[in-house]
Amino acid sequence: MSVMNAGRFHLRSLLLGIGIGIIITSIASLIYLAGRDPFEGISDEQVIARAEKLGMVMGE
Repeated sequence: MSVMNAGRFHLRSLLLGIGIGIIITSIASLIYLAGRDPFEGISDEQVIARAEKLGMVMGE
């Protein structure tokens, strides 16, 4: 009887540890990426070339 309870306890502890790890990782990445500009280092020409490659057309 005690072997079954020990198995459930370890599974619960494992899932709890994974959940806490995911939460801590997501909070750390939000803090790290909060002040970062996602378009930093991309020129207008690169954006236009990528848009044309995807089939977007320039307005007149």
